[in-house]
Amino acid sequence: YTCYLFYHSESELCKKALSKIKPLIESAEWELGLVIVTKEEYEDAGVTLTEHLDDRIGVAFDLQGRAFRSLEVNFIPFCVICDRKRRALWCGNGATLTNSVLDKILTIK
Repeated sequence: YTCYLFYHSESELCKKALSKIKPLIESAEWELGLVIVTKEEYEDAGVTLTEHLDDRIGVAFDLQGRAFRSLEVNFIPFCVICDRKRRALWCGNGATLTNSVLDKILTIK
C-alpha cells in the first residue's frame, strides 16, 4: 500500500498532517509507504522534506502538477491511500488519518 500526501512546505496544515502520518508509516504494523508530493522546486522544499526520507518515506517533485490533476487534488493537505493495483482506497485530509482508519482501509481485500 502507498500513502500519497499532497504537500506544500509553507502550509502549517501540511506540516501537521505529515507529523501525524509519519508515525503511522513508521509503525511496523502495516506494509505502508509514504510519498510526499509537492509542486514546489527542490530549492524551496527539498531541504525540509529530505529530512523525512527513509526506507518507507519518499518525496516526489510534481512541478507540472500531473499527480495533482490525475487525482483531482483541490486542497492540501490531501492524502490518498492506494493498493498495489493503484486503486484509491481512501482519500481525505491527512491530518484525520488514524490507526483505526488504517485498520479499516488496509484490511479491505
